[in-house]
Amino acid sequence: MGDCDLCGVSRPTLCPVKPDVPRFRKAFPSGMWMGLCEECTNASHDATRIRIEVDAKKCDLCSKKNEQLYVVEIRVPDFSEPYYKEKEVNLCETCLEATEDAYNKRQAEKAAHEDHH
Repeated sequence: MGDCDLCGVSRPTLCPVKPDVPRFRKAFPSGMWMGLCEECTNASHDATRIRIEVDAKKCDLCSKKNEQLYVVEIRVPDFSEPYYKEKEVNLCETCLEATEDAYNKRQAEKAAHEDHH
């Protein structure tokens, strides 16, 4: 089990994403591994295709400031009706690319798994 680094929901399996995080660049020069749930990975894929620019202060995944940011609409589970809340998070270009790579790898894994059955 792990918590999604974007929505915070605990899931049994997360998709590995490796964005460049400036405050940890000395420790992780090629990027820092983070985990996104499949729902957030799918939402970021949709945002990559649409690319709606937003005027915000920092990226919600890597915390970069003064970058061009794009809005990603995610759904966070809730225990009251309608059992989820819509939430907008902002991702920079490099984080969108990292999440797109994770999405593509996950889709390839699913296709390979279906071929074995």
